[in-house]
Amino acid sequence: MELVAEAQVLAEKSGLGSDVLEGLLEEQYGPLLTSMSKRMTGGFYLPERGQRPWSDVNLAIKDVSLGVSCAEGAGTDLPIARVVLDHLRAARGYGEDNGRALDSSSMYGVLRERAGLEFESERVKQRDAGGSDAS
Repeated sequence: MELVAEAQVLAEKSGLGSDVLEGLLEEQYGPLLTSMSKRMTGGFYLPERGQRPWSDVNLAIKDVSLGVSCAEGAGTDLPIARVVLDHLRAARGYGEDNGRALDSSSMYGVLRERAGLEFESERVKQRDAGGSDAS
């Protein structure tokens, strides 16, 4: 999910577009990565106010933390998992600051911010303003 989020931010910043990237993901990697991507670009990473996420960010933090601890206990490290954990914790902070429940894919919003975009995509803004849903 981290890599798909990074790729989607690059697609937006470079002008490639999420539809082109999702076509590539579908063609090269199949439905799993494509569905992850659509969770992000469809706005599900930041559910509507009062709505529960499909997969809560806190559960993702717990699961990734368990993986990191398990690796430490086995005498190894999971450097990518540590990056993911940092992004998930930052996303949780955004949710807490803004009174929003976040999905485990919410690292997408953090990566957007770190790339100079807003946490909330245009699709999320339109949906929350009542102009369009995220489906």
